[in-house]
Amino acid sequence: MTATTPTTPTAPIGPSILPTVDHAAGTYLYDTAGRDYLDASSGVLNVNIGHRHPAVLAAVYAQLDRVAFVHRTQFENHPSAALTARLLEIAPTGTVAVEYSNSGSEANECALRLAFAYQHRSGRAGRTVILSEEPSYHGMTAGALAITGSPSKRDPSVAPLIDGFDRVLVRPRPGSARATRGDWAEAILRTGASRIAAIVVEPLGGASSGASPIAPDTLQWLRRETEDEDIVLISDEVMSGFGRTGDWWAADHAGVAADITTSGKGVTGGYTSLAVTLVAERITCGIGEPLGPIALGHTMSANPLACAAAAAVLGVLIDEDLPGAARRRGADLEQALSRIVERHSPLFAGHTGRGLMRGLHLGPGTPPGTNRRIVTAAREAGLVLCPAGISSSTQAVLVAPPLTIDRADIDVFEHRFETALRNLRAAG
Repeated sequence: MTATTPTTPTAPIGPSILPTVDHAAGTYLYDTAGRDYLDASSGVLNVNIGHRHPAVLAAVYAQLDRVAFVHRTQFENHPSAALTARLLEIAPTGTVAVEYSNSGSEANECALRLAFAYQHRSGRAGRTVILSEEPSYHGMTAGALAITGSPSKRDPSVAPLIDGFDRVLVRPRPGSARATRGDWAEAILRTGASRIAAIVVEPLGGASSGASPIAPDTLQWLRRETEDEDIVLISDEVMSGFGRTGDWWAADHAGVAADITTSGKGVTGGYTSLAVTLVAERITCGIGEPLGPIALGHTMSANPLACAAAAAVLGVLIDEDLPGAARRRGADLEQALSRIVERHSPLFAGHTGRGLMRGLHLGPGTPPGTNRRIVTAAREAGLVLCPAGISSSTQAVLVAPPLTIDRADIDVFEHRFETALRNLRAAG
């Protein structure tokens, strides 16, 4: 959908008071005062095909006119069956089952349950440890939060929910954003492979690491190691899945297919709530019965309306080759970010990421909260971004526009970002 001609807001930097959204179209949002904002974060990396896409609107309206809800224990529904068939066409190699939930947190919770069930049903009930990484973010439900490597998310008040969870966090060496093969090997040796149920990894980190990728050889080594030791490999692609990195899955860049892949956000493009847990045959065979009774069951899981929206979004992603678009436009965005880093060193130390999921990393010694001040200044200049990082030393800004963005809007992004930085400097 074509947006109206964007205009650069000129409001000065002031208190962080959120505007009220009125409507959206394509890559732009419009507030009740008539100002437009380039959505350079795709909401929170979920509006993958832009706002108000006519194909999705038509599918949602049509489904609303038929039936919006049935529970999956009472009826099958055509949108769910159609979506499952299309998902299996683009899912990681070896995927044979799809479990539905409502959010990325729940998708990861489901993955943990399936991993424990796989080990228990395979005669390895003593495998109770989950290895994950710091920094990372896996969700706000109890299990997903327990394996999240982000101290700010682990408020002391949630201790009763998560302190009994048997997990080991793998931390990178000082100065590194992601754990190396050696870091993971040391953690596995220290923990004992015979105690590990699963390893959870983000192939491309999200809000915690500012779109920092795991090294391909590290992910390949983890794949081999988990197969050799009968550990379940879980790939968290809640943010990075569905074409955002230039391939369907971020793990594709390393040629790796996990045992369980979780995703959400981009699967419905922000039009409804839905998430998926994609399960390989090795796990379904090990469990040996339908996954449903083990996986999380929610009232709204796989409801017809959400599945109809997701099937339409997936159709757009496939028909318009938006993973390919993410590669092409990602190269343009990478060049724009390189120019920004060059012009604004040492504020920015560099940028990381793939496709249209990028992180601008702040330089060493940057005052705490600078990333949030940049995001606020950007919004006041008509640009929507997301802060990232788990500490003052890992501050970053996520740049992840819809996969439908064009070259002209990347120029708009660069211009408005420069305006934001200039206003921020003037504000002191």
